[in-house]
Formats: sequence, structure tokens, C-alpha cells
Amino acid sequence: MSNINSNTDVNHSNPLLEVRSLKKYFKVGRRQFLKAVDGITFHIYQGETFGLVGESGCGKSTTGRAIARLYSLTGGEILYDGMDISKFKGKAATRYAFDVQMVFQDPYASLDPRMTVESIVAEGMKIHRMYNSEQTRAKVYELLEKVGLNKEHAARFPHEFSGGQRQRIGIARALAVNPKFLVCDEPVSALDVSIQAQIINLLRDLQREFNLTYLFIAHDLSLVKYLSDRIGVMYLGSLLEVAPAEELYKNPLHPYTRALLSAIPVPDPAEESERTRILLQGDVQSPINTPEQCKFYSRCKYAEARCRERIPPLVETTEGHWIACALNKELNTDAYAI
Repeated sequence: MSNINSNTDVNHSNPLLEVRSLKKYFKVGRRQFLKAVDGITFHIYQGETFGLVGESGCGKSTTGRAIARLYSLTGGEILYDGMDISKFKGKAATRYAFDVQMVFQDPYASLDPRMTVESIVAEGMKIHRMYNSEQTRAKVYELLEKVGLNKEHAARFPHEFSGGQRQRIGIARALAVNPKFLVCDEPVSALDVSIQAQIINLLRDLQREFNLTYLFIAHDLSLVKYLSDRIGVMYLGSLLEVAPAEELYKNPLHPYTRALLSAIPVPDPAEESERTRILLQGDVQSPINTPEQCKFYSRCKYAEARCRERIPPLVETTEGHWIACALNKELNTDAYAI
């Protein structure tokens, strides 16, 4: 499956959003902290889709929620149009709330079961007094049609819809305040495969129509490649590799990325039978009070003593391809062949 997100409106002059050394810790005891996100750095250009992948619990969703200002930061900063979002107040905070919206993973839990579809989609417009009542209703009908529903659905409640339809409602709600940036937190993981394709194609079409920017969070590597311009790979709160989508799949550098890619099934049975899976050994480190060392150290067969000495920084090895590994200057492609 090749990348189809050929959005010609991507602006590479200045990033729309910059995440710098972002940390988010949760207190789980008197002196214990769960390091959900531990010093990650990346940027997203206007009009592009940045995919964020990794195992469950690696900090992907926490990163998305921090960007949407649903979580306060433990450390680091998030810049939007060059400005620190933690300092937004008053009109600046309201403007950011307009510009950055979120599509949640569970299409049912994210919708109030006591509200009609019209009330759900119109809520943001009413809170911010964007239109009068007649204009608001017309806008709701327009948005429902944009996401593949119709105005007859406006009077119904969430429980009357399928999972795919509920996710369409969630997308319509996110679009109601004319955002520029959408945080898509595993928006199709709870849906059937056939419905996933419909929602992904809808997101792609909406991006092109409204020149939206996406942070697309998922654990399905094939899906992320299909939609994303660039991809970041997370592990235990750290960002291990960032590269253009095609480059990451053709030339993965980090041992963890190679292991992930080796697990993707291939449709051809003959080719699949000849492939070698990379099986990771060792125990996963606890995310609670993790030491200042490579997070992948305990499972990496190439690890050396120096890998325990510090967290390796994200270093650009070739243009646009970044890797956080103490061995990045000595990586041998043949030695990591899948």
C-alpha cells in the first residue's frame, strides 16, 4: 500500500506546530512518577499529516492530549505558529481552541448519549456564538453531508448509529468551529476494517478540501503509511525515529522500527512464508521512575554499556531522517536486514 496523501498545499517554510522536549509525568505514589512522555521533540508543517505510531502505552495519546491542551505539561513546550500554547489566555486561548480540535478513539464514549446529533455538532458553535440559530442549524446540516450523513440524522441520538456513523459525527463536531489542526487519536481502531477505509478516505478528502493539518495517532503501521507524509515512532515515552513515510518503510534505521515493520503481514502467502520476523527479547522497562538511559536498552540485542549512560538524542542522519540511538553513526543496513 503506497502513500496517497499527496497534499500539494503543505507549507514547509515554517512549522505550524512544534513540540520541544515535551514531558508529561503522572504521580502514582508519594515519590513515584509514571513518565508517559519523556522529552520528545518533533514538528508538523501546515497541510501535512504527521503519523505517530508505537505500542499501546508508549505515550502517543498523551502527546495528542497535551497538544489539545487537555493535559498540562510537566516540562518542555508546545509552540503553535511560533507561540507557546501554555501562555495562551483570553482571546488567544479561545483562538487556539478554535484552531485545534480532537477526534477521539472511541466514537461512542466521546459523544453525550443524552444529546441529539444536532446538539452535539452545534455545541461549539453555540458556546462561541458563531451564528444565529437558523445559521447554526444550516451549518450542522452542511457538516453532516460533508461527512457522509444527511440532515435526517440530526434529530437522532448516538445509540441509533453504527460505530462508523458515530465517528463521522465526531468528525463533524470537530469541524464545526473551522479548525486548522486535528489531533486524530486512533480514530479507526475501534471500527471494522471495511469501515476504517471509509473513515480514512473521508479524512483525506476533508484535509484536501479544508487544507487541514493532522496529527494521526495509530498502532497500525500500514494504515499510518497510507495516510501520513512523515512518521514518528514512539517507545516508552521516547521518540526513537522520525522520517518521511516512504523512507521509513524502505530504510528503517532503529532496531525497534525494524522489529515493528517485520511484524506487518504481507498479502502474498509465498512472500510471507519467506520473511523473517524480528522477535524482541528481554523485558519491557517500567515507565515508573525510569532511569536516564535508552528506553529500548533492555530489548535491544545491539545494546552496549554506553546505552545505559544517557538517553540518546534525536540526531538527523540523512535529510529528514532522524534517529535516537547511540549507535546511529555505526548502523549497518545489512546487519538489520528483515
